[in-house]
Amino acid sequence: MHRLLLTLSLLALAACATDSIQDRRFGQQLVCHDGHKTLAVSNADSFVHLNHGDSAGPCAGDDS
Repeated sequence: MHRLLLTLSLLALAACATDSIQDRRFGQQLVCHDGHKTLAVSNADSFVHLNHGDSAGPCAGDDS
């Protein structure tokens, strides 16, 4: 079950059109941290964030 969730999370990150070419060039992904703050984190750290409840992509209404 965890592998399925991880796979779906990876697909969501790959399909996320809100990250920029510059973010990808530096190996970063956008995550919505705690539902209110958008962070650009390394690809490796994105898995940690997604596993503790953050979501892929920017937070709704957050322009940071």
